[in-house]
Amino acid sequence: MLNITNLYAYRIEELAVGIVKAESYEDAREKVKAAYLKHNDCFDSERDFIELNEIAENDSWFSDNPDVVEVDELI
Repeated sequence: MLNITNLYAYRIEELAVGIVKAESYEDAREKVKAAYLKHNDCFDSERDFIELNEIAENDSWFSDNPDVVEVDELI
């Protein structure tokens, strides 16, 4: 299994999907919000909800290919 800590998959509906490294869910949400407020004119912090899931919490690891994780179930 990948030795990954503090990685979160995020989804902003109809705008973006990605991964963020953060210390907590709140830290992840704030980092994503700050990045999109600075770099994306379409993001509206009042309207757009940031959905988060910690990658390590999910059972999307391939036991026979431990360096691969499927994230579409997370987001």
